[in-house]
Amino acid sequence: MARGTAQISQRVIQVARLIKSLKPEEQAQLGALVPELLRAPKAEAIGVNVKEAKRFVQEKLAKMADKYPPLSEDDEFLGGLTVKEYFSLPEEERERIWEKAHSMSIDDFEEYEP
Repeated sequence: MARGTAQISQRVIQVARLIKSLKPEEQAQLGALVPELLRAPKAEAIGVNVKEAKRFVQEKLAKMADKYPPLSEDDEFLGGLTVKEYFSLPEEERERIWEKAHSMSIDDFEEYEP
């Protein structure tokens, strides 16, 4: 890897895709819940070559497009519901289903060693 660039983890790519799929109001809510995202340092300040990172993400997304096509509204999504059914629910119910599907315990995290 070239000096001054950083490997972008699959988790970060997945989270980025999820955030991009949020409605503007939901993105604003996320910003309120995680204000650190709004104050993130510029990519160059943490050693990321922005052009190279964008190219990397585009290449990965292109490779994944055939294997993982975008969901249609009739595809199964969460809690046995289709995408359309899930997003038709009241926000509170969607949050409950989302939390149930994505809840993690402290044991789910890997131990960090610098």
